[in-house]
Formats: sequence, C-alpha cells, structure tokens
Amino acid sequence: FIMAFIVPRFRKIFDQIGGTMPAFTRGFMGFYDILRYNLHYIIGLVIVLIVLATYVSKTKKGHYLFSRLALAMPMFGNILSQAFIATFCRTTSTLLSSGVSVLEAFTILTGMTDNDIIKTAIVKTRENIVGGSNISLSMSSAGFSPNMVIKMIQVGEESGSMPEVLEKTSEHYERKVDSTVTMLLSLLEPIMIISVGAIVSVVVIALYLPIFTMSDL
Repeated sequence: FIMAFIVPRFRKIFDQIGGTMPAFTRGFMGFYDILRYNLHYIIGLVIVLIVLATYVSKTKKGHYLFSRLALAMPMFGNILSQAFIATFCRTTSTLLSSGVSVLEAFTILTGMTDNDIIKTAIVKTRENIVGGSNISLSMSSAGFSPNMVIKMIQVGEESGSMPEVLEKTSEHYERKVDSTVTMLLSLLEPIMIISVGAIVSVVVIALYLPIFTMSDL
C-alpha cells in the first residue's frame, strides 16, 4: 500500500516543488524506481528460479544437493535432523517391540525419509549390520547419528532393553524439537514487528526529510 499509493503521491509533490532532495531521499526514490520499472522482471526471475529449483530437485544430483542444503541450514537443519532421530527411535522401538527383526526395521526406516543424506546413513547402517556389526557400531560408522543416540543404543544392546531405551531417547529428542520450535515461534513475532517497523521508518524518513529540509530554509 505504501509503495503503491503513498510514495507515488509524494513523488509528484517533490517533482512539482523541484529543487534538490536530500541524499537519503534520492537513494530511496532510486530504489523505488528500480522496483517500479523492473517489477515484472523481478517476478519473472523469481518464477524461473522456482521452476528451475523444482526441476533440479527432481534429478538425482539435485535432490542430493537439496538434501544436504536442508540439513546445513541454520536452525532448520537442526530441527530436521532431531525430528528424524525422534521418529527413528520411536519407530524402531515400536517395530522391535512388535517382533520385527532389526534388518526389517531398518528396511522400513529407509522409506520414512526423503532426505538422501539420512537415507544413505540408514542404508549404510543396515549394510553394516548385515556384515555382522552391532547396531551402535553400525550407526557410528554411518556417521549421521549423534553420539548420545549411539551411546543410548549401546546401553540398550548391553542391557537387552533396546525398545525401552529407544523410546526414552525418542521422548528426549521430541522435547528438544518442541522446545526449539517454540523458541523460534516466540522470536518470529518480535522479528516481524521490528522488520515492519524498520521498513516503515525508512519510508517515513525518506518522504518527510525533504519537507523538514525545506522548512529549515
């Protein structure tokens, strides 16, 4: 609304008055002109990038790249990995409690994620188990699971209470995910308020600065 209606009206007023506008206002108006005259190009570029990203994500290398980027993103990647660990532990606990073998459980787990990095780690873990290694060592060599999860699984192997240990581990990571998401949501509102306030402040200063400057003359 501000950029579409208010700024153009002030622009007409400034053009009618003439004279040299303050540098801050000139810079703002220059940015406004770039947006106004190139908006269709910007929208077109965004659409092209979205289509290109969608196409690339459907290729094998592209999907792997996006999987790696998703896990590398600040905060989001951490939530994604912790959420999967919680799901992994709870699902494995349920399957083992139901009498499903470890190998069958890992076969099922492979289909529970679309992330290539995580899926590769699960497949590698299963292959290591087939090769005669226990679960904790297999997961350790796969290189995805946190040390805490591996140690908890090792405790479960040694005590013979794997389902119970996995369930407790799942509950721990579910609480971590809930806590992180709650924190992010609590930060989102003030961040949005500050961002909108900053944008409005810049616009107001840019539009009223010439008026204040003229009143000082």
